Amino acid sequence: MWTRVATFEGGNQQELQRLNEERMQSDEMNPPEGIKRVLLLADADNNRRLFISFFESKDAMAAAEQRFEAMGDEVPEDVRGRRTSLDYYEVALDQAL
Repeated sequence: MWTRVATFEGGNQQELQRLNEERMQSDEMNPPEGIKRVLLLADADNNRRLFISFFESKDAMAAAEQRFEAMGDEVPEDVRGRRTSLDYYEVALDQAL
């Protein structure tokens, strides 16, 4: 399992959440192919977010990159914030306790 971790700063968390919910309900959300799950971590005090997407393989993750870039163009920066970093990790442990 592999993860793509994008860090965002700024933007409007409430509007982003509203937009995402609206897109999911209307079936307009078009996530990258091969994505297995997503996790969004929010730090409201510092207006930062980590968007973590999970893929079965490194190749599947790489193939999704073009769609991620297109998704960034679909949401204005004043809503999504500015991406400040992008990292890739292999999942070493994923266990519920």
